[in-house]
Amino acid sequence: MAKSLALTIILAVLIAGVGHIYLGYKKRGVIILVVRIAIWLVIIWLVPFPIGWIIGPIFGGGFWLWQLIDVVRLYNKIKPGQAPINQFKN
Repeated sequence: MAKSLALTIILAVLIAGVGHIYLGYKKRGVIILVVRIAIWLVIIWLVPFPIGWIIGPIFGGGFWLWQLIDVVRLYNKIKPGQAPINQFKN
């Protein structure tokens, strides 16, 4: 079944990693989801309050933006109706 770019982007925007899972990159999507949660937990628990408000959006936002770019790149690699090949080869 052909995947929708719009739906892929919406899922990736709402929850990091879910767009990857939708495209069939399940392991990669779960890793991204876990890392995204870990980034926020580390910042909340280990970074003092005022500094966390600066570092949080930089690291969390940067990672979120990277996964958005990555999911679009992966979408463009998949031919319509084709399942993803080896997701960890590249």
